[in-house]
Amino acid sequence: MSTQSPAQSPAQSPAQSPAQSPAQSPAQSPAQSPAQSPAQSPARPIGAAGLGAEARRGAPPDRWFPFLAFGLVAAVVVAVSVLAHAYLPPLHAGHTGLGFGRGWVRAFTWWDGWWYTGIARRGYFAFSTYRQSPVAFFPVYPLLMRWVGGWTGVGPMVAGVGLTLAAGLGAAVLLHRWCLRRMTAAAARVAVLALVLSPFAFYLMGTVYADALFLFLALAAFLALESDRPWLAGLAAAAATATRPVGPALIVGLWAVAVHRRRWHPALLLAPVGLAAYCAYLAVEFGRPFAFVDVAGAPGWGQAPGPHTWLKVQWLTALARQPWFDGRHGHLAGNALMTAAAVATLPAVFRKFGWGYGAYASGIVVAAAFSTKDFVGMGRYVLAAFPCFAAAAEGLARRGPKLRWAAAACSAAALLALAHLHGRGTIVS
Repeated sequence: MSTQSPAQSPAQSPAQSPAQSPAQSPAQSPAQSPAQSPAQSPARPIGAAGLGAEARRGAPPDRWFPFLAFGLVAAVVVAVSVLAHAYLPPLHAGHTGLGFGRGWVRAFTWWDGWWYTGIARRGYFAFSTYRQSPVAFFPVYPLLMRWVGGWTGVGPMVAGVGLTLAAGLGAAVLLHRWCLRRMTAAAARVAVLALVLSPFAFYLMGTVYADALFLFLALAAFLALESDRPWLAGLAAAAATATRPVGPALIVGLWAVAVHRRRWHPALLLAPVGLAAYCAYLAVEFGRPFAFVDVAGAPGWGQAPGPHTWLKVQWLTALARQPWFDGRHGHLAGNALMTAAAVATLPAVFRKFGWGYGAYASGIVVAAAFSTKDFVGMGRYVLAAFPCFAAAAEGLARRGPKLRWAAAACSAAALLALAHLHGRGTIVS
């Protein structure tokens, strides 16, 4: 896999290097055209200078790359999950009630999938600050499970598996397009692989969680904004803010990118509508507009906002207990390492992609990290911080293929191990 950008090759022809060709037309050189649009402004952060037109558009094989990469990885992950559930004993026999369905579908409906399926079937049927409640889970994903499941006749559980797979594929495709606007084609491929081979990427590949849908909608909102489609950007952002509680990070990031690129449009005021609509529903139904925050401290969750959660007292206490090399410690350490890895990429995100995307990624990673008492959940939360994957990929693309293949192999091994554990009922993230 070549990592050399068109601007770096001394042997390139003028047709291959628009940034260097004196004979190129204004259409071929957005960086030099005096008639450029705001979308082509030199202020626009570009990860690799002087990209050729082919690199920006994506050569025909590259257009298929995210489909092939996601499809191959997802096929293996789904097979591992189903086989692990079918032929290996559950790891938490006492928690077998936290999964819906029979047969293969049960491998994908553990834990939060149980809640989402319940909402799809019965709605938001209860709320109390003293017990776990479905109001902690935002409505767009379970509503789609209900509608798609009813329309197709497969029911909400199978619909949830299909929705996650479709959203995960869509996210891979949109990430590839987003990357091609600001880095070489080789780096864009590495970014897609970094996402789909992430140790927690099985949450994009059939697991009945809303993370894949949020990532897809967030990417759709940013790409629509960059393509001068503000109404589509606002609608996609509104749907996203009613999908996951990290929606405020998308609102801030989208507005920051719009201001930075001089693309502000009143349609972007639609972004908070999804969150506002859910809060309004909670206020009418339960008298608590922020019930999803109020319920965070319920027994079993125990993540009420405050110093105990922010300072990770629970995490430190758990890590101090022996034995230090059991599954619980691996669980806690793995999610913390994913948090640290995402935080480490944030300076590069600001530097390469601008402060708008830096604000979005920081909001996703930092806000989510502060909201969890022990980093559990961070492995999948950081999947939404797609600029972090792009920044890491661009760094890897500059290095030798041995490092890239080693990183891909280690990440893939961890992905299959965690997918197998989730299929057997372990809470992984």
